[in-house]
Amino acid sequence: MRLLVTPEVTALGIDVCMALVKGAGVSNKSNPLEKKKKAVIGELQPQVDSMLGHPILQEYRHLHQLAGLAEGVPPAQHLLTLIQRNGRLPNINTVVDCYNLVSAQTLLSVGAHDTAHIRGDVRFVVTDGREKYTPLGESEALKVSAGEYACMDKEKILCRMDLKQCAETRITKDTTEFIVYVQGNRLTEFSYLTEALHNICKLITEICGGEYEVINREAFCKDSPGNDRA
Repeated sequence: MRLLVTPEVTALGIDVCMALVKGAGVSNKSNPLEKKKKAVIGELQPQVDSMLGHPILQEYRHLHQLAGLAEGVPPAQHLLTLIQRNGRLPNINTVVDCYNLVSAQTLLSVGAHDTAHIRGDVRFVVTDGREKYTPLGESEALKVSAGEYACMDKEKILCRMDLKQCAETRITKDTTEFIVYVQGNRLTEFSYLTEALHNICKLITEICGGEYEVINREAFCKDSPGNDRA
């Protein structure tokens, strides 16, 4: 499996780093993780107002506006709003909760997908409107407009922009191998992304076990040997 980023995505200022996690046990809840979540929530609550106005979040919103989705809310903004309103972070499962914790701390957009349902390489592309996409929680495919950006495999959209992932690759208790990626924008250094990725993977392996390896990104060019597989 390769991580491919098209020139069109790079031109938007979007960069990505990704890791493959194997052997982690996914569960609904972990007491050690809940303690970490409470500590981070306590640290972030006094800062939420200023964090919501941070340039990194503004740039994510700008990318959504460029794609015609002005109502889009960056994932980290949503998490911070939950902290502000309710003093909590979501309880989804231990993998998702781990990366949400780091997302709230760093303001970065993060995604994870079960590799059992990924076909071919992982590509970050600008959509042409013909892509297949069934959002998480839905059973019917949704039409995607041309000019959005997306994480895709060979067959389908894995995540529409950084807003919502597909139903097929969600992380469940049956997941034994998955990718996790951090997606930045023009205002994030690549070193900031890789540090966040390592922190996420270390937290996941601490809470869930398993091991991880970083998958180096590659530029995607349709004329390059082997890229006809993507």
